[in-house]
Amino acid sequence: MKIVILVTVHTFLDDLDLPMRSEAYKLLDLLKQYGHSLSMPIAKPIGGGLWELRLTGRPQIRMLYGFCEGIPIVVLALRKQRSALPQSAIAIARKRFREYCG
Repeated sequence: MKIVILVTVHTFLDDLDLPMRSEAYKLLDLLKQYGHSLSMPIAKPIGGGLWELRLTGRPQIRMLYGFCEGIPIVVLALRKQRSALPQSAIAIARKRFREYCG
């Protein structure tokens, strides 16, 4: 399956240390391979057609994505600091997804 990763996500991931970056790209490979079939603890719906890929450990990394015509579009990556995702991050992800997918 094809997967689209926005440049901002690649930039974020490139700034991670090598072990974390490697783990993050492994999750993206799972998304590419399994798509909608991914579920907890790897992927979790966050509402509004968006999902989060969950990289646990220290730091916790989240990559937010949605599906456009069946293709996963990864629109945002962030370090999770609290128990809930910041609403501002979800708003940015929704905006980017709408801009990409129309």
